[in-house]
Amino acid sequence: MALVLLLSVAVPAARAQDAEDTAAGLDAESETDAVRMSAAEATRLLAQALPADPVAGYALLQRQYRAAQVLDSRSRQIDIARQIVESTRGRPEAEGWIKTYLNAEFTWGSSGKALEACEPFITDSSLSAETRAVVALRQTYYAAQGGDRAVMLRLWSRAESLARPLLAAPGSANAPLALEHLQVRAEVERHTGNGAAAVATLRQSIGLGRRLLQAARARTGAGRESDVARAYGRLDGSFGMLVYSLVQQGRQQEAIDVAQANLALWRAGQLSEGLGARWNYRLATGLVSTQQYEPGLAAARLSDEMLGRAGAGPASHTRWLARQEIVRALMGLKRWPEADEAYHRFLADMAGDALARSRALDNRVLALLAAKNGRMEEALEVAERSHRYRLRLYGPNHPQTQEAAGVRAVVHLLRGETRAAMADYESLFAATLDTPGGWRDLDSRGLRGYVLGLAFDEFLSYVSERALKGERLDTDLSDRAFQLADRLSVGSTQRAITDSTARVLAATPELRALLEAEQTRRQALSLGFSELGDTLGEEDRLRRESRTDAFKALPEPERRAFAERQRQQREQVKTRQADVAAARTALDDARAAIARQFPAYADLVTPTTARPDQLRRLLGSGEALLVLHSTDSATLVWLLDADGRQTFSASRLTRAEVASRVADLRVMLDLSGSRTGSNAGSRPVLQPAAFHAFYRDLLGPQDAALRGVHTLIIASSGALASLPLATLVMDPPGAGAPAWLVRRMAVVQLPAPAALQALRRGPAPAAAPKALFGFGDPLFDLSRPAPAASAAAAPRPGQVSRSASRYDAEWGFRYAEVPPLPETRAELQALADVLGANAQTDLLLGPAATRRAVLAAPLQDRRVVAFATHGFMPGELPGVSKPALAMAADADEAESPLLELDDVLSLRLNAQWVLLSACNTAAGEQGGAAMSGLVRGFFFAGARSVLATHWAVETESAAALTVSTFKAQGAGRISRAEALRQAQLSMIDGTQGGGRWTHPYYWAPYALFGDPQR
Repeated sequence: MALVLLLSVAVPAARAQDAEDTAAGLDAESETDAVRMSAAEATRLLAQALPADPVAGYALLQRQYRAAQVLDSRSRQIDIARQIVESTRGRPEAEGWIKTYLNAEFTWGSSGKALEACEPFITDSSLSAETRAVVALRQTYYAAQGGDRAVMLRLWSRAESLARPLLAAPGSANAPLALEHLQVRAEVERHTGNGAAAVATLRQSIGLGRRLLQAARARTGAGRESDVARAYGRLDGSFGMLVYSLVQQGRQQEAIDVAQANLALWRAGQLSEGLGARWNYRLATGLVSTQQYEPGLAAARLSDEMLGRAGAGPASHTRWLARQEIVRALMGLKRWPEADEAYHRFLADMAGDALARSRALDNRVLALLAAKNGRMEEALEVAERSHRYRLRLYGPNHPQTQEAAGVRAVVHLLRGETRAAMADYESLFAATLDTPGGWRDLDSRGLRGYVLGLAFDEFLSYVSERALKGERLDTDLSDRAFQLADRLSVGSTQRAITDSTARVLAATPELRALLEAEQTRRQALSLGFSELGDTLGEEDRLRRESRTDAFKALPEPERRAFAERQRQQREQVKTRQADVAAARTALDDARAAIARQFPAYADLVTPTTARPDQLRRLLGSGEALLVLHSTDSATLVWLLDADGRQTFSASRLTRAEVASRVADLRVMLDLSGSRTGSNAGSRPVLQPAAFHAFYRDLLGPQDAALRGVHTLIIASSGALASLPLATLVMDPPGAGAPAWLVRRMAVVQLPAPAALQALRRGPAPAAAPKALFGFGDPLFDLSRPAPAASAAAAPRPGQVSRSASRYDAEWGFRYAEVPPLPETRAELQALADVLGANAQTDLLLGPAATRRAVLAAPLQDRRVVAFATHGFMPGELPGVSKPALAMAADADEAESPLLELDDVLSLRLNAQWVLLSACNTAAGEQGGAAMSGLVRGFFFAGARSVLATHWAVETESAAALTVSTFKAQGAGRISRAEALRQAQLSMIDGTQGGGRWTHPYYWAPYALFGDPQR
């Protein structure tokens, strides 16, 4: 796994203690005693009464704390740490216990008490500057969990002022403080929306943590074991925070890899139960965020049980993190009664902790759970209250007000109040569909993602239900469902796209300046709303006070003075509201400037969501756009053509049924697994009837309209994106050859309907003057300059290679074990021949086919850019959460050999084709994004189409198909889509391959993404 090699060497033989315990500042000798103490001795120590003598009492409390550690008694640890702090104030040698107490209280006891306890320590001038700085940093971290950004930023400013002088002092060697500072800085960056910076900061903290760990392991003598445990705890804290930042960045597979690696250590007995519990809820976070609800629920419940056995309080930070994942998983599974019971028990257990309850209490969730469990009056009351509050605070056009309207829309819809529901939905759609930046404002990460997801699900379910009943739908309803399907398919890869634009910005100073202005204005708007909230809160407080009996008993002059204060407060509210409105206008103007001056970047990062009639006008003669979107209750189907026809239907195939049917069909299509291993010689029986049944069940209502189409442009997501729809059989099988859909029409794929608008926004550029630039047969193992031929296969995880990934050089992957692809050399040389290119100057092969060479190559003047190499899915390689192409290994270990999405975005192309003659480059990854991030990246770089593969292709037929495709297109007399179709038909009919390649395994894997002809 990703981090086993990294962390297993770090754990001392006696097991690492929990991060909060090991960073407590205990003296080394005493910590070692705690490890050696028996359970019987610990029990005896905890039963002893404290002596009257303060020195003897302090000594006993220290040993009792370690006894509580041995017995995993969290409540006793908290009580004893508090007693030590209270009884030793003013003693410098005991200052380390302050952080011990705060961390124990926050982690295992009451997060609210921990936050409240910080202030007296920070303002105590008798404490050392370092202790005050550490506590201020902890206070900032605790406050960040409460969600009040203004409070967090104010506390962060003070913590910075206390920590900076210590960190900047000449000769300062306070690495633990520096590590703590980096961790808290990352948390502030994460909570202010700068997720990429948070990840970078945490990686910096991990690097520092590793150095501290290495130094601790290098020391000898007494206390070495506890030093290693302390250092390990600090490093573990950084990795735990990294999990949440990665999830927030849309890099869930990386987060899951980190968690699973650490859980493997826990199962092997190398981590404590406390750390095991925490890595379970961290794993749950990654799993639930990828909609793996069942395993996520199991991990979260196991974590909560372990924490409960360990004595963690119900309002503690750890229990909060575990139990929120339980609620999220149950909501994702739509187990509404269980989710309702779990959430209300969750809230009840936090009744006495203001911070914990404020983190957990969410009126959106309360309203939705009440509605889903039949408490309609309660649901409407909560939804109305939430909407009124946001309307007053933000105004009617703010995304959060519109989100509250969406929650109320769900309640109305479940109450049968359709007209009111649709009015509220329009407010939500205005924020998410009609405003490109609104989707980013209503970020779908975390719990908000479930709230919006439920609102969207209910709308799509309503549309599906009516369509399945055969009811006629207003065009507005089906159009909104169409836009929503488009936006949801784009959203599945949007985080990775947004996270990969740094190199684009670095090369475009004007765009960077506009984006920095947009960010500044976004932050100004956020601050303005925070200040408005404070002002409204004070106005509310004054109004409540004016209604009390005490106020009425005041003398008249005091009441007049109070009334004047109220008037001034109301004026201040108006001023704040005007400031917010101006800030909102400035933000909208900044976003409009970006979209106007850099439309390609706007298409990439904040794509518009066109209505069907807008996309229909972009279609050419004989073209049709087919959009497919599966839900839990149905699959929605839209078909648009250039003649103005627009049809909408719903199939009874649910998301789960589609996934199952697609999996069955792919087994018959993809024979690569039957050529090797235990399945060698076996071949699944191809059943054309199954492909016709799927066509009938999915597209039956559209059959008549489809028969007049020449080029079908398909936008699909989920499991449907991993099936080449050219293999569907349109007519019931008879005695003759199957009526494959490709016999009637050329087929093209899009990552989302919005891509059509991006590709056809303006006139097509003039064709590039030169034919080809290709990269192939990369050398993966520098120690073997002449690798033997080998069939393409997935890489095997192995030992560490420092050049495996730019994310982390130590994440368990040996690049030299990637199987070589010598056959791709001949494929590219044949392609060069047919295109009239010079194989000596226009191809880079073997050791020359490096990532660095791609970035330096003159690609902008080539009509075809070809990569004949392995394609890796997100998460297929440890530490790599974006799609990538495997290029030749570089002798410079600092150079990554992977051409990743970030690199693709920085290319400058004028290519009609990008050929990815590689394994699985069109296959659907987790979430069904179908490599759409990589495809969209090539579109942004300037490619009009991408030819990729759905499965590991057979070498000879693949080379023949690509060469014949380009030969068929010739000088552009036919479209790219038709050229691919003709090459496929030549295999189906046996004119190419002599009948050996008639099975769809040979001709169907290639998928053309993008514009079929421009």
